[in-house]
Amino acid sequence: MIRYKNGVKAVTFCTVAVILFSCTYKVFSWKDTGGGYLSSMKTFYGLERDVVDVLFLGSSHCYCSINPAVLWEKYGIAAFSLSISGQDLASSYHCMKEALKTQQPRVVCVEMYYTNFHGYQIKGNMYRNLLGYQISQNFADAVGDIAEAEEVRELLLKWPIIHTRYAELTEKDFRQDEMMRTYIGHAGGFYGENIEEISVYQGEEQIAIGEEEEIWLERIFDLAEEKGVELCFFLAPFGADEETQMRYRYVESLAEAHQVPFLNLIALHQELGLDVEQDFTDTGHTNSYGALKVSDHLGGYLSERYELQDRRGDERYRLWEENLLIWNHQMQNRSLQQTADLGAYLDAVKMYRDDYIYIVFSQGEYLAEAEDLADRLEGVGIGEEFFDREGVWVIEDGTVLYQTVGEDCFRHMRIGGSDLLINRDGDELQIVIDRQEYGKASQGIDIIVYDKALGQIVDEVGFQALREYICVR
Repeated sequence: MIRYKNGVKAVTFCTVAVILFSCTYKVFSWKDTGGGYLSSMKTFYGLERDVVDVLFLGSSHCYCSINPAVLWEKYGIAAFSLSISGQDLASSYHCMKEALKTQQPRVVCVEMYYTNFHGYQIKGNMYRNLLGYQISQNFADAVGDIAEAEEVRELLLKWPIIHTRYAELTEKDFRQDEMMRTYIGHAGGFYGENIEEISVYQGEEQIAIGEEEEIWLERIFDLAEEKGVELCFFLAPFGADEETQMRYRYVESLAEAHQVPFLNLIALHQELGLDVEQDFTDTGHTNSYGALKVSDHLGGYLSERYELQDRRGDERYRLWEENLLIWNHQMQNRSLQQTADLGAYLDAVKMYRDDYIYIVFSQGEYLAEAEDLADRLEGVGIGEEFFDREGVWVIEDGTVLYQTVGEDCFRHMRIGGSDLLINRDGDELQIVIDRQEYGKASQGIDIIVYDKALGQIVDEVGFQALREYICVR
């Protein structure tokens, strides 16, 4: 009996310990392969078997230039990108090996930027490339191939590295948002930097890449042949110097020897219509505008060469539809953020009213005689009381959820997953959302836009009435 009780206690203790460790690990686990708490590895492990038709591998040059949402929307291609910051060829090989355990893609596209480099100069990139794996023999092999000997033990155990994250935990470590849940490999942005030009090497001379890089390329060739998948190599457009491009010429010759296509998008940047003033975030990476053009071109090529099936409308591919929805909202939000005319902004509010919750508030003295202002306000659900006194309106789907005009108030309410506090005391008005205070125009109209799909504030704009409704951001 005593042995039985002790056995029960031991089993109970172990069970509780495993549950506690699992919950704790979920919070502390590494959630960043593409920046901004976006992890394609985490999403990948949640996929059904055999749903990926095109697999992308590579570094940030890959996830900045390839947008699976564009491939899905235009061509119905079920593409997934396991590209990770700083991913070298060894990591590309092991990512490919891991993916082929559960997926049988028609083609694996590998971005070639890192054939010119070896290893990890930034330790954080090594963590990004290794800590996302589930425990397996391939994970152990990847750690052994990539990490220095003194780092292997900590990486295999993971906990000695990730437990130090306690000082940097954020809400996203505890609650997954829609961007994280639907992330399949494009980490872009709309910031543009003029990189002035992209020069294209016209000669035929080649420079050999490192011996170790060539070995890993050969292993990728062999793995593809073993698993019966086709390869496609491509080079994302960026500002590469002549010597670097000569090395890529050598890689192209290796690909040709194995009858693997090699798409040099540096050489094709003009054909793609890339604008060096607007389509790059820096010399090395395209932004989301550039990714639109690159993805469109590559999608057409892949569809024609590999006769990929159009998966749109298939319930198994709902994740791709949800990812496209997020992308469309990002583009829509960008349009709002660039709108500086009050009338045009109110028209956009009306057009997109089903997608957002709006908080509109007026302060101080403002001009009632702005052209068509009354009609445009009515279109978004605000009546003539707007012109009588200062007020606050919370609007969803064209319906006013709450309003107060010219009165003191203290109101807390939820908008989506956020807390909204409206507090008016005499002449002082406070609009606070998730502990952040908002307000741009001291004399005029403010509009705050909450995106219901993304679950976050996506724009805040003020229009100063006493300066002819000039836009303030």
